[in-house]
Formats: sequence, structure tokens, C-alpha cells
Amino acid sequence: MSTTTNTINGEENKLLEPAVKTSIVRFNINQQCPIQNVTVYNDRAEVTRLLKHHFDAVGTYDLVFEGFSPFVDQTSLHVSGGTGKACTILEVSYQTCYDKTSPDVDLTSLDQLQNEFQQVVADITAHQREIARLDKQRAWLDGRATKLMNQDGEIKSNDLDAMDQFMDFYRKTLAKLDDRTTEEEKEVKKLIERKDGLKTKIDQHGAASDASRRKERREVTITVHIGTGNVDVDLELSYLISSCSWKASYDVRVSSTDLSNQRTQLTYYGIITNKSQENWSDAQLSLSTATPSLGGAPPKLSTLKIEYYQPRYESRSYDCTLSDEGLSDMKYSLSACGLEAEEAPRSRKAKGFVSFRGRSALPSKQISEDEEDHVRAQNTVNVLSTTTEASMSSSSFAIPRRATIEADGKPHKVTIAVLDLSSSFVYTVVPKLSLHAYLKATTTNTSDKQLLAGPVAVFMDNNFVTNSTIDNVCMGDTFDLPLGTDASVKVEYKPVKTNTETQGIVSKTHHETVRRETRIVNTKLSDITVHVYDQVPRSSYEKIKVKLLVPDLRTKQANTVYTVTMNDQNNLEWKCLLKSKADCRLPLEYTLEWPKEKRIDYKEE
Repeated sequence: MSTTTNTINGEENKLLEPAVKTSIVRFNINQQCPIQNVTVYNDRAEVTRLLKHHFDAVGTYDLVFEGFSPFVDQTSLHVSGGTGKACTILEVSYQTCYDKTSPDVDLTSLDQLQNEFQQVVADITAHQREIARLDKQRAWLDGRATKLMNQDGEIKSNDLDAMDQFMDFYRKTLAKLDDRTTEEEKEVKKLIERKDGLKTKIDQHGAASDASRRKERREVTITVHIGTGNVDVDLELSYLISSCSWKASYDVRVSSTDLSNQRTQLTYYGIITNKSQENWSDAQLSLSTATPSLGGAPPKLSTLKIEYYQPRYESRSYDCTLSDEGLSDMKYSLSACGLEAEEAPRSRKAKGFVSFRGRSALPSKQISEDEEDHVRAQNTVNVLSTTTEASMSSSSFAIPRRATIEADGKPHKVTIAVLDLSSSFVYTVVPKLSLHAYLKATTTNTSDKQLLAGPVAVFMDNNFVTNSTIDNVCMGDTFDLPLGTDASVKVEYKPVKTNTETQGIVSKTHHETVRRETRIVNTKLSDITVHVYDQVPRSSYEKIKVKLLVPDLRTKQANTVYTVTMNDQNNLEWKCLLKSKADCRLPLEYTLEWPKEKRIDYKEE
């Protein structure tokens, strides 16, 4: 019984013992939690930090981490490590704390200053009203004096006495008014100076109040239980942070001596921008092709309903005002003005359409300062290639060396890979628009890396050629790279020859035959492939007939160096295989037929 009693008493004593207090240990993440990994996305980044700490005694600890950027997403905090009996993670919390940077400001004196300021403003207003009343009195006296001096008729002696008395009154009263006005203006000036002084003191109190306001800081608290004394614990803290991103950029280098090998060297860069107020010092970087900003759920398709058309009436108001040069007889009626205004929107619409069509298909670009960096010659060096980690929906490029990315908002370039890709080189000629042969590299992405959309700086024989862009290219896909013009491929576009005549006896029609020819000359020492494009008109009306005579698309061209097809835009496309020092002639002939009483017009679409 005694043993049992002692055991029970011992348990009671343990229950009556005071609870062990939680110890608080503070860490500055920038000094004590170095960054291990940073995975950069197109609009944010995931940062992983490592904490190594030694615990001497068993117990519960609150690990408080300070120094987080305001751009940290508090819902993304994740803590790993420390599992098992040695260290158990109990809770992870995120809180916003405030620190006082200076003593409290005496708000009583500030209230007194503000009350005094309001009283001074009221006094200034009262004195200004008094000055306004004095001005009215002076104006009344001036009016009476002017009226008295302008009276007509004979002046009697009594009138002279009255006038003398009025002039004396007028002089004395004006002197008093002037003295009072001067006093009021001096008082207003003193009050304004006093008001400005009070305003300065109030502003100083406001600045002191701002300085004394609580400074906001963000903290993360991790509550852990240490089950074993004298133990080292490693914890990984990861979180998402915004105001940082990366985008792709490329250098493409082609050597004219390597055209026979059909190879293109593409240098894949990642341009990282960090504006998160958090420096990434000596971190292992990874660039992810995932796009978390697009969301993970597919869009929902709404229901498409069909119903009877309901006309919509719009009330329009038109300015029918005639200009200064308009006719004085007002021969323009309101109806004519309304008609002119009704036609104005159509003319503006047509003008906008013409402007849109007038954009050049081959825009000329000026080289910016960033592009000039590509133009500078670069020495050949060995480049460390990234390791690609592919998932089901994205890829991640692990940079092979640790790097430091400051939060300065400036672009930081890292090399992802240097790719040797398979390419086929083709020339494109559009003789109607340009008498130049444009070289294009059709390249297949044979690497293990996905190419994101980005700008491309194109070099030919280490000479800068042009700037371009590529879209997203998956592994195995092909993409085109413009390589500029090549003067060794000559283009001749002979003038159009037309023959017009009238046919028919009863129903007369215009009949026109159009002939032209394009000649391509290959002066290079190697064989080339040239694609030539030219237009054949497409009729928009049944009575306008177009017939293609040459080339004949119904039969294959035998024993020729080219093949020809018609594309969806009703344009002919010749594919020419030109030997070295050889040429090719591409004839085009078609007929047009339309009613004699009509005129035809050509319109680009």
C-alpha cells in the first residue's frame, strides 16, 4: 500500500509542478539562414533557406525568424526537416509585428498648435472682411464726389458753402479710411507670418509623429519540441516571393562555311530580374518553364444562345456648324450636314483599314543599347550547361554553379545551354515587294530543353545580322530563324506586259492578258533552295473571271528545276533547287475578263 501511495503522490506532485515555459530563439534570415536554392518562375520565385542550430536542453522552443521581405507570400510558407524524436515541428505561424523607433510625440502641444492655427486663420478672415468694408466706403464717397462735381446749372453761394463743407468731410474721411486700411493690412501681414510659423511647427510635429509611428516587420515563428538534449537540428524554410521573374533570350550564330553541314549554334540565356527587396547571395538557381500565373484550372465554356435579331438604334449628334470660310447664303441644309456626318465614321474606318494594311511585312529595326552588346565580338569559351529536370507539365533548368542575384531590379544574364541544332537553309524571295533573297534557317529543336518565347540576336560569320523573336518551342518542334539577305543570290523582276482587247458581239467584255517573269541567279559555290512567291488576282464577283495560263497547275512540270503550288492566299509558290552558278526563270501569265461597262480595281487584303 505504501508503494502505491508513494506513486500516486509522485504523480500528483508532477501535475502540480509549474508548466515549463517555451524558450524563444530569434534568427535573422539574412545572417543566420543562408539561401540554398532559388527556383525562378515567370512572375515569382521559390526560395529555400537552411537553418542549422544546436539545442542544449530538452524542451519547447519558439524559433522566430526576422527580416522577411514584404513581397513574401505568407500562405506559401513550408518547413521541412526535424522529424523524429530529436525534433518535432509543432506549429508554423506568420505574424506582422511593429517596433517603435522614437518616443511618443506630445499630442497635447500638437492640438494646441492646431487650435491656435485655426484661430489665426479666423482672425485673418475677419480683418480681410474689414478691409473690404473700408474699400466699399471709399467707393461710395468717390461716387458721391463725382456726382457732385458733374452737376449742371448755375452755382449759388450756398452751394459753394455746401461744397466746401463736403470737400472737407471728404478729405478727413478718406484720411481716416486710409489709416484704418493701413492698420488692417499690417495686422493681416502679421497674422499671415504667424500662421506660416504655426504651419511649420505643425509640419515638424507631423514629421516627428511619422518617425514615431510603429515600424512594420514580418516574422515567422516555428514552434518545435526538442526531445533529446545536446542535438544539432537542420530545418529548411521555403516560401514564394513576388516581384521577381526570368525570361529567355538567345544568340544564334551561323557560319556560311557550315551551310553544307546544316548546323546552327544557339546560345540559350536566362535573364533574371529581382525586385523583391531580398538579395539571393551564393544561391543555387533553377529556372522553371512553369507558368503559375495562368492558374491550374481550365476555363469554363458558357452557353451559346441563338435568337431573333433585334436592331439597335443609336442617337448621334453631329456638329453642323459652318466654318469661317462657309457661304453666307447658308445653302447647306441640315439634311446635307447630317449626310456628311453619317459618312464620316465610314471614312475614318476605311482610313484605319488602309493604315493597318500599310504596315510593312519586313519592318526595319534600330539597334538599341542592349542589342549593341550582342554586336560586340565574343571570344570562344567553354560554357557550363544546365541540367534539365522535366516534369509532367514543365521543365526546370538547374544552373551548374552558385550565383548571387542582387535585388537591384537590373537584368542578370545566366547561360542555360549552348545548343548545336539541325537546320535546313532556305531562301525566300517576294519579288513584288523586294528584290532581295532572304535566308531562313528552319531549325529542329533536337535538344532536351524547351525553348521559351524570347528575343533572338542573329549573327552570320560573327557579324550581327538582325533581331528577331521565337515562340515557345517544345522538344522536337521546328522554328524559323531569319538570317538576313544574301547578295550572292540575285533577283530580276521583269516589267509587266499587258495586252487588252474587247471581245464579244452582243455582250462585250474586256479581255486582258498579263505576263511577267522572275529570274533567280545563284552565284554561290554551293547548291541552294529558293522559295519564290507571287500574286494571282482572286475575283470577288462572278462576272470578273481570272484564268491562270502559266504555270499550269494541273500538270507537273517535267525536267525542270522547280515545282509550283497555289497557297490559301491565292499566291503562287515556286520551290527552286538551284545548282551552283545556275539560274531559273519563273514565268507567270494569266487572263482577266470583265464587262465592258465596268471598271476593275485591285485591293490588297
